[in-house]
Amino acid sequence: MRTMHKTSKVNKARAIEIAANHNCVSKEIAQNYTDSELREVLRALGLKAGF
Repeated sequence: MRTMHKTSKVNKARAIEIAANHNCVSKEIAQNYTDSELREVLRALGLKAGF
């Protein structure tokens, strides 16, 4: 039987920080990202968006 792993969800503020680090841009630029752009970065890293 497979065990289920709990996938933690990332809030929007943390997603902006992750996107800024992942794309090597400042937080000010990452704050202008749309929700779908933030979700795309999280999906590439195997994380789920909680917003």
